[in-house]
Amino acid sequence: MTRFMAWLIVLGLTFTLGPLSVARAEDPGCDDKVDVCEIVIVEPGDPSDPKPGEPGTPRKKVVPDCADIAADGVVAPLGVTLSDLGLDDSDHSGWVRMTCLIAGEEMWLWFDPAENAESIARTLLARLQLQPPKVGWTPTTTGAMGYVGVPTWLWVAEPGRLTWGPATISAAGVSLTARAESVTWSMGNGDEVRCANKGTPWRKGMGAEPSPTCGYLYERQGTYRVTATVHWVARWSGYGRSGAIPLSLSQERTLEVGEIQVIVNR
Repeated sequence: MTRFMAWLIVLGLTFTLGPLSVARAEDPGCDDKVDVCEIVIVEPGDPSDPKPGEPGTPRKKVVPDCADIAADGVVAPLGVTLSDLGLDDSDHSGWVRMTCLIAGEEMWLWFDPAENAESIARTLLARLQLQPPKVGWTPTTTGAMGYVGVPTWLWVAEPGRLTWGPATISAAGVSLTARAESVTWSMGNGDEVRCANKGTPWRKGMGAEPSPTCGYLYERQGTYRVTATVHWVARWSGYGRSGAIPLSLSQERTLEVGEIQVIVNR
């Protein structure tokens, strides 16, 4: 038996036309024609950032494990064509391939991109490795106490491509752009504040007025575990198909709230 036939027997038992496991957050597949993912990060309001395909676009070679790619298909050794696999008929004319790893050895994953466009999009979303927000609020001094009846300002601190977006990635004929669309603040007492923006950072001299965009007023003293959940939407398109993938990422922080004591001397 030839080495090629042995590979096909082993791979046929494990991978032939069966659903592979959902991709993890690291190392999804890329277009095998260049063996790179084209990743474009766009900072809001910065027209100087490169667009897909323009010079300066960051590129990184990625070779994932075959089992991490969320696509149905056939895995074969490098160089094995659809014809070699007996799949050179009209039903498989549109199939493409990605490079992936089995036990550290590079292989080709052949699959129908039209049937797996959303799976590819989810794999690309995982590759972005979006991050939870950094919580910003008043009082701004670390360890300082908030006060009952004094407005607490809420915002996403240091928003960037991975904590607010937008961030764009494309590979294997699919493009995806993820951006945050709202934030839900769970205030630790059962109340929630939904803000359709990242909030307004408080600056010295702004006083104790309520936030113009996102804030809350505590009525009781106590220790509150505040959770900021950023709601993302990743919109993708490719091979004549498109869709949107929701994603939420959260961060927690503890806020001490006390009461202002008024002492009257007589």
